[in-house]
Amino acid sequence: MSTDLFADLPGIACEDEPMALHTSFGVGGPVRYFVQPRGWEELALVYERCQEAGLRVRVLGRGCNTLVTDGPHEWAVIATTALDGFGRSGNRIEAGAGLRLPSLVAMAEAWGLGGFEPLAGIPGSVGGAVAMNAGGRYGCIADHLVGAMVILPEGRPHWVDAAGLGLTYRGSCLVDGCPFLLSATFELDAARPRRLQERRRSIVAEKRATQPVDARSAGCVFKNPPGQSAGRLIDQACLKGTRVGGAVVSHKHANFIVNHGNAAASDILNLIDVVVGRVEDLYDVRLELEIEVWDDGEEGGQPHGTA
Repeated sequence: MSTDLFADLPGIACEDEPMALHTSFGVGGPVRYFVQPRGWEELALVYERCQEAGLRVRVLGRGCNTLVTDGPHEWAVIATTALDGFGRSGNRIEAGAGLRLPSLVAMAEAWGLGGFEPLAGIPGSVGGAVAMNAGGRYGCIADHLVGAMVILPEGRPHWVDAAGLGLTYRGSCLVDGCPFLLSATFELDAARPRRLQERRRSIVAEKRATQPVDARSAGCVFKNPPGQSAGRLIDQACLKGTRVGGAVVSHKHANFIVNHGNAAASDILNLIDVVVGRVEDLYDVRLELEIEVWDDGEEGGQPHGTA
């Protein structure tokens, strides 16, 4: 349903949209506006109108690393899903922020361009993957990132080198659309598609054997503390199978919390607090969240489980 605020931009906005429909956890209350701009001009216009209306803006990729509280919320969520274009020039690929990361991995493999195999099996969008510097034991997206086209509110698109994106372990300077990532460019290595396929399949098989990839989750909940494994600490604390409502610490991988079908966001948050408290009590290590929690607190506030 188109709204008065965006009446001249038909087909991109709806009101009172349940975020449970847009997150891999399958939880989250309704938001005032859910908007999917189709280009940077629409994006800039949407952002400007949200600012004028005094609405808090949230930026969503594919919702695979996000826990939205139960709500309702007076937010405008700007989704990148329509910004899913891509192009290739030699060994370089430019991918829109809303392009699904598995699609990018598959395209690179088909073109005989190697480097994305460590990202195999990671869901979500290109923009979300860059914003959190997604990766695993074999590498991260920053390893082949050249730079990105970004836009600031009331600005125009401009190029930022990878070094200017503030990439860290599972983080970057890309927070709530300031700046908003439009597309990212990667430099890859020429390789035989067959060899890339074999490596990708091996990595995916390893993940399927050790992670609950088919369950409703947001991936790893906690960052690994320096020199340690969050999953191992949680496992050693005998927390696998611990349940709060419909939220359960996975029996397959202790750093995953899964929604068994009827969880509320509050169940997941309460279970996070149980895990953080137990690990800190036993090992004097305070786990820090890898997932992003969207609540109605002040911007920049500390979510559950963080120091």
